[in-house]
Amino acid sequence: MNNAIQMPPKPRINPALVTGLLPFIVVLAAWAMAPLISDIPAYKLPSPAKVWGTFQDMLLNGSLLSEVWASLQRLATGYILGNLIAIPVGLAIALNRAVAETLTPVLSFFQSIAGIAWVPLAIIWFGVGGGSVLFVIVNTIFFSSIYSTVIGVQSIPLVLYRAAQSHGASRWDVITTVVVPGALVQILVGLRTSMAYGWRALVAAEMIAGTNGIGYMTLEAVQWYQTEIVVLGMILIGVLWLTLDRLLFVPIERVTVRRWGLVS
Repeated sequence: MNNAIQMPPKPRINPALVTGLLPFIVVLAAWAMAPLISDIPAYKLPSPAKVWGTFQDMLLNGSLLSEVWASLQRLATGYILGNLIAIPVGLAIALNRAVAETLTPVLSFFQSIAGIAWVPLAIIWFGVGGGSVLFVIVNTIFFSSIYSTVIGVQSIPLVLYRAAQSHGASRWDVITTVVVPGALVQILVGLRTSMAYGWRALVAAEMIAGTNGIGYMTLEAVQWYQTEIVVLGMILIGVLWLTLDRLLFVPIERVTVRRWGLVS
């Protein structure tokens, strides 16, 4: 009888996690070493310790959370509004192939100029403040999502429509069993892409037309040579996007795509 005590298996380190973190560690090390091997003054490139201290101070006094919350609220509002309009309109357009082929170049045109290019007009129409920023976000998200939706429906083979109709499917059945599942992958790509475009448009619009938020905080710090706040703002923009992407879109894609049987 073997009475030897079996040790619990050692936890395995996820190789993907190590691979993902390694570039950030290299960048952080290079950032920390830069002032030591060059004559870059601190006001041009603050040290990681200085940025970390600024993060702690702003977190404790509540100013950082206030700016982050303002930006996230605008993003959520613009994202919901933009997609609530874009996806139904995109499906309606794409269901008529002639209309879709006519409007696709127009949608592509507006998608290419959506975002910061609208900020000057937004300021004229809505003034400096939240209204202009929200307009730019909705505009960016709308054109990104509607274009992806139309392309997704257009990519569905005609044979699938004919197969459904030959089995007596109604128009609503065709939409729910052919159109939505067939375009789902591209719609999800549009949802993810529009969030990324909307996030960048939000930050840019806050810098130019905002009165608060991460973009406004970052640009405001430039006037006082508070480079540590500028760098902190840049880091927050990247970290928040990675967090949103991993928490929202990765689980949604996994569950939704498998639900519709689009993966083997």
